[in-house]
Amino acid sequence: MNKILVVSEALGEPNHKRGIFHFTRELIRSLAADGHELTLLVETSRRYRKLRRRQQRTPLLPQDSRLIELLALYRFLDEADMNAPMLRGGLRRTIDWFRHKLHAAASVEFAVSLLRAFRLLPTNVKLIENRAAALEYIPTDLRHLQLFGDFLLEPGFYSYQDTSALLRLPPPRIDARGYDVILVDTPTRVAIRRHRGAKVICVVHDLLPLTDLKLSDVATRLFLSRLFTSLQQADELAFVSNYSMNRFRALLPQFAHLPARVVYPRTRFEAADAHAVAKSTERAGRPSFVVIVSAEPRKNLNAVIRAFRKLPQADLIVIGYTGDPSLMRNAPPNVRFSGYVEEHEKAALIAEAHGLIMPSLAEGFGVPIIEALAAGTPVLCSDIPVFREVAGELADYFDPFSIEAICASVGRVLARQEEWRGRIRQRHAELAERFGHHTQARDLLSHRAGTESMIPASAPSMPIPALDGLAARGM
Repeated sequence: MNKILVVSEALGEPNHKRGIFHFTRELIRSLAADGHELTLLVETSRRYRKLRRRQQRTPLLPQDSRLIELLALYRFLDEADMNAPMLRGGLRRTIDWFRHKLHAAASVEFAVSLLRAFRLLPTNVKLIENRAAALEYIPTDLRHLQLFGDFLLEPGFYSYQDTSALLRLPPPRIDARGYDVILVDTPTRVAIRRHRGAKVICVVHDLLPLTDLKLSDVATRLFLSRLFTSLQQADELAFVSNYSMNRFRALLPQFAHLPARVVYPRTRFEAADAHAVAKSTERAGRPSFVVIVSAEPRKNLNAVIRAFRKLPQADLIVIGYTGDPSLMRNAPPNVRFSGYVEEHEKAALIAEAHGLIMPSLAEGFGVPIIEALAAGTPVLCSDIPVFREVAGELADYFDPFSIEAICASVGRVLARQEEWRGRIRQRHAELAERFGHHTQARDLLSHRAGTESMIPASAPSMPIPALDGLAARGM
């Protein structure tokens, strides 16, 4: 079994409810089930330091107690409020972002990370044993943290990395000696000190910051810096789809020498099965469909809402943060916005629905698709190559730019509900092997380079022009 250090912005700082969070959480469950020893790199903040000092000054707990420190870490990892941004405009979010960065830059933790980056301070290894049993209860969205044996504490690590990219400062440094595998779950700006023979695996979910016209220049610059730093140190790359891997090879051919494999995101088929059976009798009433979105134009939510203006006989439930309050104000009466919901609530909504709609214009994978397939719920999605790879023949495809095409897809799925559900049931064992969480650790750590699709894609990926030397000019 391996000792694995997980460097995860999705788990190591409050950044929940994203596709990367979902990928890493399921991967951690799979690695733990296979018996690997897991350590999570966690950023420490000013609040952590204050609580630790208070514990030391209060002679209540034993000297070797880490309860207050562990409590501070869990609170930090759970402090993201995903519903709060729904009430804020773009200017308010921008001001809050700058305020957060300035607050972090003025902290002792930021200064320590900066001095370590310049090698003026040593990279001291500080571990805290994860004695989660001492806590009163663990919220549902944090239960995966119990699978880590230790937390590796790094002052201001995640806060410093973006500032270092923007100001062209050295990346933060960590001491990962003693670990067999260092797993970086998305391109991260970090300098890793390790023993000879230790393997660094970097996961690349997509290259959208380089190809999405609607993203900002700052996002592209930060991603370039992160990606270049990760590629310089990676021994192996993992991609979430063959589509993402092929895009990478076409756009960045100078890194074709790095061994690469595909590790699909996963979901829990067993729990979804039970939920689907329990909810199967509740679909007899008014038809309802689910769409899961974030505040990005590529999610194409406007098109779906416009389609449901023409579909008064069915309801649409929008899960997630839309980023545009006017959508809620001007939505037709058959469209309901739920905001972010807990995992079990999302699973229930998908299982109860007559279909899941994925109208995205671009994706690296599309996790809601496999969640719907696990629940036996029909899938309606954009006719783009990555969705063809994920769903194959188990989805109804539409032109994402055509309102009429979306309406027609909804009509087809409503008319052939049992046929679609029967197809999914017939492929259940194959889907569970391909997308069940129990196989994810095997695919990540196996010696095979790449993973063949078990459900054939219906359309080949289009050729992409190469951008020679793009990452070689790293920032």
